[in-house]
Amino acid sequence: MGLKMSFLSSALVLLLVSLGTGFDAFSQGTYLPIGSEANHYLERLEIKSGLVNQFHTSNKPYDRKMIVDFVNNIDSLTDMKEGRLTKLDKKNIDYIYKDNFEFDDEHTVLPEKPKLKFLFTHPAHFLSIKIPHFAASVDPAVQIKLGEEFSDKKFKYLTSKGFEVRGQVDDIFGFYALFLSEQGKFPNYVEQYIRQTKTPPGAGYWKEYKSNGYDYFLAKGYVTVTPSKHFHIQFGYDNNFIGDGIRSAFLSDFGANYLFLKLNTNIWKINYQNIFAEMTKYYAHGADGLLTKKYMAMHHLSINVTKNVNIGIFESVMFRRENSFELQYLNPIIFYRSVEQALGSPDNAFLGFDFKVNFAKHCQIYGQLLLDEFNFSKEFSTPGKNKFYGLLHPRKWWGNKFAAQLGMKYIDAFGVDHLDLQLEANIARPYTYSHYDTITSWTHYNQPLAHPLGANFTELIFQAKYQPIQQLYLSSRFIYSKKGEDSDTTNWGGNPMKIYGTFEREFGNTTGQGVQARTFYIDFVATYEPWHNIFVDLSYIYRKKKSADVSRNMQTNFVNLSLRWSIPYKRYEF
Repeated sequence: MGLKMSFLSSALVLLLVSLGTGFDAFSQGTYLPIGSEANHYLERLEIKSGLVNQFHTSNKPYDRKMIVDFVNNIDSLTDMKEGRLTKLDKKNIDYIYKDNFEFDDEHTVLPEKPKLKFLFTHPAHFLSIKIPHFAASVDPAVQIKLGEEFSDKKFKYLTSKGFEVRGQVDDIFGFYALFLSEQGKFPNYVEQYIRQTKTPPGAGYWKEYKSNGYDYFLAKGYVTVTPSKHFHIQFGYDNNFIGDGIRSAFLSDFGANYLFLKLNTNIWKINYQNIFAEMTKYYAHGADGLLTKKYMAMHHLSINVTKNVNIGIFESVMFRRENSFELQYLNPIIFYRSVEQALGSPDNAFLGFDFKVNFAKHCQIYGQLLLDEFNFSKEFSTPGKNKFYGLLHPRKWWGNKFAAQLGMKYIDAFGVDHLDLQLEANIARPYTYSHYDTITSWTHYNQPLAHPLGANFTELIFQAKYQPIQQLYLSSRFIYSKKGEDSDTTNWGGNPMKIYGTFEREFGNTTGQGVQARTFYIDFVATYEPWHNIFVDLSYIYRKKKSADVSRNMQTNFVNLSLRWSIPYKRYEF
């Protein structure tokens, strides 16, 4: 076996070493789903306080115990005492307490006569138990979405059936499982995406269902361990998100779940997160068989440099080692790029920076910059010209690859309580996230790990959210994007799964090159929550794509009605 072993063995070794530090009387728990509306409550409270959170909101999902600790401290903040919390803010805080019953014993009123004596003993859960040193809950996970696409008069649907289990033992161990079986037919633009990527968004392996339908599992599960007050371990099958925006240039939850080990160290004003993951290369749907594995190692350092300013440093590497893990990447501190070069530079390494600033108790500015590769001399040195000419006339070398994001949030906009606006711009240069080997591209199971559009695009997003009462959520999202697509025989840098050695030209590359497509997307979503974690949604989507290749033009008018229990709302916005 030499210097290599399986990813599972590596993860278990690292886990056992971590457990050897001993246990303190401290608890952290399972994680709040990324799509939960409670995430927005927490981000509002942070901006309203003007302070950056100690649980570092750029690392998602959020730990439930740290969430409760944060809202417990809200009332102690001077500005909050001066009446900044509205009645609706307080109701949302009560919702957070109810949703995290493992760590709250004071704020939720339990029913005096539960249904059938054992159902809904806690108002947030179908089945639950809470005794000293142990808490657990079981809830159905059900979704029925019915819709019609006006452009082709075809009926669309999505059904999800399963269950959700979570619990906490001895303030040290946590566990979570969500099992979902989904079957459905999608709007035309999602169907087109599936034909191109060979998998439904967010899914991995799938099989055909009836006529032009899809059938797949969306299972996830993990265990958490807290060996000390400042150290938290998660091992399981799920996904993660790094950033404060709608999109992420680093790591998003758009694609399929994957196996990972996450180490989270939170001390003073610093949070340091390591993720070691096993992923799947491009999968052309076909006969069953063992799929080739690929591996990712990343860390993100987040620092609260002042009371309202946070900055972060991101580094990651994607690699392949014949279904085994490269042990040198288990070092949780060393710079991956130096290791990657020492190994012969065979892998795909990234470096990134992010920030956020809260100000005026109503606003937040945030951003990210990801560097895939940059060569100053290739970009700014022109043969036969002096250095000043090169600085004024960049050569637009194909290998200078980066992605960036800049956004702003404005809560209680124009003095309207719980009217929240967000504006965000994203860009990714051609060939960003790709590599000379399709396996080491920044992708998993045929889908991008960062932005859904891959690369070679610019994008502008505007979002408005309004919560007039505690149980009603209204939102609209507008997206305009310009992307350079490929023809059947070209590679203009928009698809990270294509080998970048097949680029079309060495110099003169611009974002949006190739078969240019402009897409306009707008949706309206009204969500009502009659009971905790049970939702009714009415949504409308209008999407229009205009391409330089007229055969790719597409228009979508889609209306949808859904009922959800224990499943977050998911947008298909690309």
